[in-house]
Amino acid sequence: MTTPNTESLTLQEQGQQLSILGAFASGEQFQMAMQAAEMLASSSMVPTTYQNNPGSCFIALNTALRLRMDPLMIMQNLYVVQGRPSWSGQFAIAAINACGKFSSTWFEYRNRQDFQAGVRMCAKLKNGMDVFGTWITPEMVKAEKWGNKWNTMPEQMYQYRAAAFFARTNCPEALLGLRVEGEAEDMADKSQPDIKPPLFKSKETPKGDVVDAEKVPDTPAAVGNAEVPGQGDMEVPPPHIRLMEALSCTEEELNAVFKEASGGKVDSWKKLTTAKLEDCLGNLGEMQAVLAKIQAQ
Repeated sequence: MTTPNTESLTLQEQGQQLSILGAFASGEQFQMAMQAAEMLASSSMVPTTYQNNPGSCFIALNTALRLRMDPLMIMQNLYVVQGRPSWSGQFAIAAINACGKFSSTWFEYRNRQDFQAGVRMCAKLKNGMDVFGTWITPEMVKAEKWGNKWNTMPEQMYQYRAAAFFARTNCPEALLGLRVEGEAEDMADKSQPDIKPPLFKSKETPKGDVVDAEKVPDTPAAVGNAEVPGQGDMEVPPPHIRLMEALSCTEEELNAVFKEASGGKVDSWKKLTTAKLEDCLGNLGEMQAVLAKIQAQ
């Protein structure tokens, strides 16, 4: 006989597994998603990109399941540029507000009369601490050679890009690793084919799998009025950020996965080399299983 507590735990485990695997959580879930995708593809109410396109509908459904959101809302805010899915800018802001980490969010301007002097997104954690995103400046726009939308709708683009940078450093799970409106177009406008695989370049790292944690710097984050320098830094997220995005987990949960998988030998991603973390990106299935086990405890 199943007790109420056991049943509740089972439902919790199912919900956590669904948030990680989505339509791939089980064979039954997969078949239901396939049938729903066929139905949505036959509807004239969905955006034209998804009409008569069950495959794209299935991907949108899977994303909706992982985020626990309405599939139609996902379809209205998820579009594809040169084969790369991207979120609309307004959805990115909404996802940050809905992720549950922050009690409030706002945009900060270096000069209220001239937004192009610099814009960044800020938020207040539920414990009262303020966190800050990267300043988006005209120097950055020029150095990165961002495209036409920055001339036709600059204030909107400043806010959208500020939200994208904020999410990648403070709540990467909110975007599921996808780009935000304008980013894919800006990448496509560049002369170099840097949107083609491999998507990320690894920096040289010491030999071996484990390194001294003190020698590995923390992820750069904008604090106070500090800027994060370096052309293209945010376009090449470090592997631990990409792992958090792929697993839809926090840094604490990622550390817990490494600790569980290593039998307590590695309790932080900082103790692994970049090369080892890159290897983990190719082994997400096992990491998802460990994460689901940890979240169920």
